[in-house]
Amino acid sequence: MLTKRIGSVVATLACLVFATSAVAASPSAPSDQVGLSKELIYFVFPDRYLNGDTSNDKFAGYDPRDTAFFHGGDLKGLTGTCAAGDNGLARIKKLGFTAVWVTPLVVQQKPTPYGAGYHGYWGVDFLNVDPHLGTKEDMVAFSECAKKLGLKLILDVVTNHTGDVIQYKEKEAFIPSDMVNAKNPAWLNDLSNYHNVGDMNSCWGEGSCMQLGDFYGLDDIATEKAVVYNGWADVYGKWIKDYGISGFRVDTARHVDDNFFKNWSPQINAAAQSVGINDFTIFGEVWDVNPINLMNYIRRNKIQTVLDFPFQRSAAEFASGYSDATTIENLFAYDDLYTTATTSASNMVTFLGNHDMGRAGKIIESKRINPAAELLPRTLLGHSLMYLTRGIPSVYYGDEVGMTGTGSGSDQLARQDMFSTKVNIWKTEKRIGSSPIGTGNAFDITDKHPIATHLKTLANLRATNPGLANASMQIRYAKDYLLAISKKDDVENREYVVAFNNSNKAIKATINTATAKGGWKLIMGKSSFKAVGEKVTITVPALSTVVLKANQKIDKTEVKVGKISSKLDFLTGYYETKASVTTKDLAKVTFYSRTSSDQPWNSLGTDTNFPYIVYVDPLEYEGKSVQLKAEVINSKGAKYELPSTTIVIPAP
Repeated sequence: MLTKRIGSVVATLACLVFATSAVAASPSAPSDQVGLSKELIYFVFPDRYLNGDTSNDKFAGYDPRDTAFFHGGDLKGLTGTCAAGDNGLARIKKLGFTAVWVTPLVVQQKPTPYGAGYHGYWGVDFLNVDPHLGTKEDMVAFSECAKKLGLKLILDVVTNHTGDVIQYKEKEAFIPSDMVNAKNPAWLNDLSNYHNVGDMNSCWGEGSCMQLGDFYGLDDIATEKAVVYNGWADVYGKWIKDYGISGFRVDTARHVDDNFFKNWSPQINAAAQSVGINDFTIFGEVWDVNPINLMNYIRRNKIQTVLDFPFQRSAAEFASGYSDATTIENLFAYDDLYTTATTSASNMVTFLGNHDMGRAGKIIESKRINPAAELLPRTLLGHSLMYLTRGIPSVYYGDEVGMTGTGSGSDQLARQDMFSTKVNIWKTEKRIGSSPIGTGNAFDITDKHPIATHLKTLANLRATNPGLANASMQIRYAKDYLLAISKKDDVENREYVVAFNNSNKAIKATINTATAKGGWKLIMGKSSFKAVGEKVTITVPALSTVVLKANQKIDKTEVKVGKISSKLDFLTGYYETKASVTTKDLAKVTFYSRTSSDQPWNSLGTDTNFPYIVYVDPLEYEGKSVQLKAEVINSKGAKYELPSTTIVIPAP
């Protein structure tokens, strides 16, 4: 049995007792899903997608030959006709995506000789649409088309900084006379609402420098102030109410005040609920590959969820062949760090590449020197891993047609035009699965492109097999170059086996399951397999993914329960709380806490994979005695309760 390799080593638990009957009902655990939990996200730069209105190309900052300036794409182009066969939102829907994430749409600062805010992260007027991208009317049409097609809208927002207006003279901050009222709303023009300490270009670690400095010269807002977090709530609440936004991606989320999200997010959720959006999702950009660091942004800073940078690194390494299956096993071993009553690792937004670090194919290629012929199947493998494990997959626009990027392939060089480009280096850029685009466009090759075809296959597989999308997951096999997991459809109560092979040779392995009767059917990939009892022997071809679905319900549902242990984990600073549960089933364990016997039990979260662990934050219980219990629910719905235990958390 595979084990999680995190935190302190907890003493082996003994005296397992077989539970023969269901226990008395305990409080139900709240859902661990956020509003986007079942979605497939397409992340796109409107400026680089499609030019639907050439009349707005006249504004300053337009230069389609230079990667640092506006190229002419806009909301009309991205919206399209909203009819089948069109290259706007209808194309994105056809690819199988269910949500569209767009870079910030607000009015940008004046262009400089070195570039313009085509990307959206240099905002000055946060209440209006940048004229390069269109008008408020265009935004309404965009929103209405998305709603018609069943696509959720995710808006990229910036709360940490604005465009660069504030200047410094002998370290004294001032606003030039011609820029005194450059920002909207008016509170953004008040110097006292900024930190005014200068650039933080080389300050990426923890601490005040990261939170107080100007992010590459951009004006750093004092996000600890009430006028700021309330002001941002008004601004972005209006975008929700006006355009029916379903979620926000928050740029540079690690750079705001530690208490910002505690003050801002409830107001945003209230704004969404006021217009009938009850499952609004906020995910932050916390650029950190250390899960222990990420956990605190979710737990203590109260960011609802985050972009999964640890997944990106591990998935790229596995897909490239740079590392073996234990890399992914170890990644998922940290998932318990994110489990709370309201969230889990399955709510994190996963990705293979982005607009900053570069595209999926380029990153996979850079991890290891492989034969050129392997780059396409390895890129497909990476997307399979993202779609079929846990998390909310997001695909960066252009990856579906094999865009890679020139040179380093990062930042500006990863923000190519989907329409016919005038940037010379992009005309000859290497493409995965197709020839260089030349003066053509990406739309004409989409339908036949192998990556786009693969993404549609994966999307359809998730749509027709809901258990593959963010359901219970258990690692069954992780050895050398083969990773195999089980997932469960909670409605049908049937098991899936998903196997990923990152070697250039076929691999045969025997995998334990929770299904002994009825056999299996192949629903994706090419494979030979044989089932004997609950063991399935499967052959997975080189550089490929295979998915099996059980023909009958899960039947290995026996559960043995022991005790609960809780011990301070010095790596995280939290109390690692573990339930001794033995089962072949894909059972769920919900943990509860209370500080006195006359109080109701409060959920600490639900763990869906062995070993069953949650983490208790000592800051929430300083100087208190905490009673803990856990409840197991097997695939037949039977409940088993572990005896409660009590820990005493010292006062500070």
